[in-house]
Amino acid sequence: MKRSFYFIPVWAVMAFAFLSCGEDRTYEFLAKTEVDNWIEAQMREIYLYYREIPQLETEDYFSPAEEFFPKLLASQDKYSYIEVPTETDAATGIKLRNAIQTVTYGFDFVLTDDPTGSSRQVARVLQVLPQSPAAAIGLQRGDFITKVNGNNVSSKNTGLLENGSGTVLTVSTLSADEETGELVWDDEATELTLPAAVHMENNPLFLYKVIEQDGRKTGYLVYNEFKAGINDGDASYLEQMLQIFQWFKQQGVTDFILDLRYNQGGQVTCAQLLASLLAPAGSLGQEFARFEFNDKRQDSNYSLNFLTEYANYNLNLNRLFIISGLYTASASEMMVNCLRPYMTVNLLGTKTLGKNVAMTRIDSPYGFVMYPVTSTVLNKEGQSDYANGFTPEYIISELNYYPWYELGDPNELLLKNALQWMAGGVPSDAENVSEPEEPETPESPASLRLPRKPAFGYSSILGKKAPAAILPE
Repeated sequence: MKRSFYFIPVWAVMAFAFLSCGEDRTYEFLAKTEVDNWIEAQMREIYLYYREIPQLETEDYFSPAEEFFPKLLASQDKYSYIEVPTETDAATGIKLRNAIQTVTYGFDFVLTDDPTGSSRQVARVLQVLPQSPAAAIGLQRGDFITKVNGNNVSSKNTGLLENGSGTVLTVSTLSADEETGELVWDDEATELTLPAAVHMENNPLFLYKVIEQDGRKTGYLVYNEFKAGINDGDASYLEQMLQIFQWFKQQGVTDFILDLRYNQGGQVTCAQLLASLLAPAGSLGQEFARFEFNDKRQDSNYSLNFLTEYANYNLNLNRLFIISGLYTASASEMMVNCLRPYMTVNLLGTKTLGKNVAMTRIDSPYGFVMYPVTSTVLNKEGQSDYANGFTPEYIISELNYYPWYELGDPNELLLKNALQWMAGGVPSDAENVSEPEEPETPESPASLRLPRKPAFGYSSILGKKAPAAILPE
């Protein structure tokens, strides 16, 4: 006997339950569950993993939006999330994720194990924004912050390192014990007093320069987020990117190092533009990336091509060196995957995160914003097999070394090794090479590999919750 199956929305079942109580409370029920039912309806339509949405209980539909949304996510989805405005957001009128400007001390850091072997944690400075409170007091990349306001740094007081009315940092330095050779903290530490946090524009085009070496002119760009501008509708960062590449071209750049070690991703249209400036000129107009949606939305599948309108800014490269790090993900990984059919992409650093999906921003009528995973990202050859990340040919984890140099300094660990590789050698600090070649410039200061590889914990970069590749709206 043929059976018929009918899908009955949960809201209908629960509405009937309210009626069955003897008093018509349907409108009361609908008012209390309206938001959650709207969220579920959106997810069942556009979510890439809509078939794997868990079965929910009746009481789940009375949860606040920020608690209800995660209950809908498939077990393999580590990226979809929701942003609900705070009272401060509502008071200022600032839209979520629209402004790169934030109130901050102006530095990023990561918690790591104490390299001397003690049980405490320390915060290591990853980068310092120019003209920030942190820069004003002389905080530098690579500094170890051992105390904040006189207390040991830990996961419980990381907020004191990010923003506030001011705080006192204890910065300590390492040295090798003369007798044992083991690393120890120097007796004298430096106390730095941070003034109050301020609004900072965190320009994703953090640093760019041309490095001349062995008759070769190499462009170097530290790019920290695929972001078009300060706010929605603003394209000032894309305009600046074009100006930078015009300058690279005028300087006669023939090689390029793209530093994405702190880049978690962002807008795919920014990746499209950057790829169009780096790829071989002959690839312009061809497919850069393809986005495939769930089986309900196959008509929405589409491709982004390399942009021909910016041919005058294109560097016409046949190879690219990319530096990856602890946070390289999403649109950054899309650059690796989608450029490889057209040019040699050399990856150096640490394994990337593995976000081979894209997300769509959904502005709700209730004031919050959802970022669900909605598509898979593929290259021209249909490849999208990096859910576990890309493993660099040469692995170097900067957290394992001391001291550090400023980004852009030719002696900086990852840049130095990328330049060695570019010159035809084996990177001297590659951790996956048993006997690396001696560096070509032995007079350059070297970084010491720490005897204990530190495990890292909280990171202010990850705390920013940058989304995966964001599709154009």
